[in-house]
Amino acid sequence: MLRSKSSPVSYVFKYRDRTTIMTDILDTVRNSRGGKKKTRIMQSARLNHVQTEKYLNYLVGCGYLVGTDKKTYVITKGGSRFLQLIEMQKVGMSTLR
Repeated sequence: MLRSKSSPVSYVFKYRDRTTIMTDILDTVRNSRGGKKKTRIMQSARLNHVQTEKYLNYLVGCGYLVGTDKKTYVITKGGSRFLQLIEMQKVGMSTLR
């Protein structure tokens, strides 16, 4: 962990794990009305183009996202369930500390 220069108490993580990146993408898409375009997902999740392609292809392949005719991505029930499970896991881990 790296300490933030502005605050000695808060921590800044330099790298994110795959689950966190997938959660960021799914959360971004879930919070949009008609889905999100690839560029907006890339910006919201703070990824480059190659990473965005890789993760979108993976999430579509898993059935967590679906591409639409408007070239947007929409979250599926499976994707929503995945987010719920991750959130439950975070709550469970925070109670163990």
